[in-house]
Amino acid sequence: MDTFETIYRFFGWWIINIDSFFLALLLIGAGFLFFDKQRWGRKFITIACFGFAFFGIVPVGLWTVVNLENRFPKLEQIPSDTRGMILLGGSFDIMTTQARNEPSYNLTAGKLIRFVELAKTNPHLTLAFTGTPLEADTTKIVLKGLGLDPSHVIFENNSTNTKENAAQSARLLQPKPDEKWVLITSAYHMPRSVALFQKAGFNIIPFPVDYHTTGEYEPWFFLGLQLNLDGWAASSREWLGMVMNYIMGRSEVIYPSP
Repeated sequence: MDTFETIYRFFGWWIINIDSFFLALLLIGAGFLFFDKQRWGRKFITIACFGFAFFGIVPVGLWTVVNLENRFPKLEQIPSDTRGMILLGGSFDIMTTQARNEPSYNLTAGKLIRFVELAKTNPHLTLAFTGTPLEADTTKIVLKGLGLDPSHVIFENNSTNTKENAAQSARLLQPKPDEKWVLITSAYHMPRSVALFQKAGFNIIPFPVDYHTTGEYEPWFFLGLQLNLDGWAASSREWLGMVMNYIMGRSEVIYPSP
């Protein structure tokens, strides 16, 4: 299974970073032309150019993110019989945070802000955070700055990915089958997270936040290459992760439903 996962990671990287794949084809084609292999050179360059043109014109990256974000309905409030609320890490630009010794945020920082808002309006909840040691330490600083006492939050700081987030949180929180736990993370990341946390033993209430699309499958084209490639990278990582988790027994379903 280790060999299988290594192979998956190799090919998965090229699928997620499909711009690098097309660039590699372009360079290979140029190499063939340099060595006067006109036929093969034209083939590789044509495929690469078609790939870039397709992702530059057709909003497939945007559509795939919309599908993930729409999977679970947006909630307006947390049920009163909920035991606790879990926030997944991933809101910080780790390299910049380390270099500057100052919290530096990425595009998913919205889930951290929403967590604080919900914590203040639902004081009955047990609060938990799961992430890396640096994320946990930085989150404590940010929570204090936003007016939420970090001592009221249970911090799990031994996780480097979503699979570990679920397993380590279950080990720390010891959830019971009849206890409801709200899961806070970016909407596009929610399906994969739900599958893993359910497998770990949590009775999860998905609370998707931090949306990045309007929720509509926009029919217009010519959206721009970078936008579609960014959307494709985010969504393909989620889909590949869900398939891999199911194959390896880390989740009960590939694509969990509401």
